[in-house]
Amino acid sequence: MSAVDPAQDQDFLVQLVHRGFLSREQAQLVIEAAKEVLFDDALAAATDWDEQRIDYLRRTKVMSEPEIPGFKVESLLGTGATAEVFSAQRLKDFKRVALKILRPNLAKDPIAAKRFLQEAKLLKDLDVPGVVRGYRAFRFLDTIILEMERVPGRTLEEMLAEGKRFEEKDALKVVVQVAEALEGMRESGVVHRDLKPGNVMIDKNGKVKLIDLGFAGEGMEGTHGAGTTLGTAAYLAPEQARGEESLDGRADIYSLGATLYHLVVGELPFNAEDDQEMVRAQVLESLKGSALKGLGISPMLHFFIEKMMAKDRDVRYSTPNELIEDIRAHLAR
Repeated sequence: MSAVDPAQDQDFLVQLVHRGFLSREQAQLVIEAAKEVLFDDALAAATDWDEQRIDYLRRTKVMSEPEIPGFKVESLLGTGATAEVFSAQRLKDFKRVALKILRPNLAKDPIAAKRFLQEAKLLKDLDVPGVVRGYRAFRFLDTIILEMERVPGRTLEEMLAEGKRFEEKDALKVVVQVAEALEGMRESGVVHRDLKPGNVMIDKNGKVKLIDLGFAGEGMEGTHGAGTTLGTAAYLAPEQARGEESLDGRADIYSLGATLYHLVVGELPFNAEDDQEMVRAQVLESLKGSALKGLGISPMLHFFIEKMMAKDRDVRYSTPNELIEDIRAHLAR
């Protein structure tokens, strides 16, 4: 193993820890051992990595520019709390795909790894036009990779972050498409559980697809255990925020209502300084209609949002199809 500039070694070690390949304790062992031997030798001793793996991690900048056998990796599409998604081309047939790479530190967590593999199975088994298709999952180095359909466009979250506010008609057209995807999932017995603008992709023609089913589950009572809260705080249904054992598709309808509010108002239904305060607001605070009235929004749109975001799920639309029918009737006027 050849010697490398100490500053490069230090940066390499920092990145290995930051990206989840090494624990802080392992890094400290490497630092101590590197006082006596070459850095790569110290790294190999602390990890059991061979020279080829260390060279690979250096060359790919700790997989921030990954090289995956069988694929030509092109560019980073997005980064989330659990994974990074890259555009790629399959070498055997030149098909454009997306590779979702689970963060290595999470790949070591049995619960996170299981959830990632469950998402892969769901995406492979689901045949819903409005939901991204999954092809296969495979293990590579210290992580798991999901190969899936490459969806062109941008997320609603990206558009909102740039200050875009949707016209009422355009927002409702988006909501209808998302609801169609949710209806397809409902028919397959799947609850999304984490519907939000960041998980909705829209292309230049206005076509919508759901791109992340990391928290989705089979069974209309998507159980994850009492007291367990999954999803994103700003869009959580009250029953999700309370950590109730069973969820059904009405939780997704609430999240879609919060998304609709965000699209037309340009801000979240509830403001909070942290997730804990946001969860409390989802459970206890009433939706403030003043923001909607001040924007000249139609009474019918106000009705949609109020009904979709009702604290009592029995008051909400019972299925996405019911919502679709009402919105289509309104748009046809």
